[in-house]
Amino acid sequence: MSTHDEGRAGGAGTLRDAPARRTQAERRARAESALIAAAARLIAEHGSTGVTLARVGEAAGFSRGLATHYFGSKGALLARLQEAALAEAMAAAAPARSGAGAVDELCGFARGCLEGVRNPTDLGRAFVVLGAEALAGASELTVAVAELDARTREWTAEVVGQGQRDGELRPGVDPAAFALAFVGLLKGLVVQAAAAPAAFDVGVAVAESERWIRLVLTAG
Repeated sequence: MSTHDEGRAGGAGTLRDAPARRTQAERRARAESALIAAAARLIAEHGSTGVTLARVGEAAGFSRGLATHYFGSKGALLARLQEAALAEAMAAAAPARSGAGAVDELCGFARGCLEGVRNPTDLGRAFVVLGAEALAGASELTVAVAELDARTREWTAEVVGQGQRDGELRPGVDPAAFALAFVGLLKGLVVQAAAAPAAFDVGVAVAESERWIRLVLTAG
């Protein structure tokens, strides 16, 4: 009998604890978002070299040790920041399989990436800075950048493959090869914009990118 009662009590306790656990998870999610946002601001303004986990915690309004507690290392925080920046770009420009045609999805993604140069978010600016540092050989960034590039290529190849299966795109295009060129095109244009923003014509970059996408994927 006592065992049964304990089980009921334990069950009730579990139910009572569930909202608290959800609230704790929500608090952690908000704190992590604030830490990532603070890291993005610092990196966008100063680069990543002088940014420490303690400094990020302070900039976010938390203790110096909270970023270390949540992320464990600076490299892990930078990887999460880059994931957040990529998710921001994809959500704004081309939601996954939004129902639009393949060409429209890819043009939308390119347009979103390039128009973000006009009024970049802190995440977008930090993403460009980290990409440039990775090209310069910053070891803690190169792996994360390579992984994100791979994920973007995989998404692009999937969109192209689906477009071919739907009969929208010509079958002779190699999805993986197109994805490689597509990501390279966008990264190169964004780096140019970051290096010389006054000389970078966003409208021209968008128009030519869209023209190239349509030409490669639909020209007979």
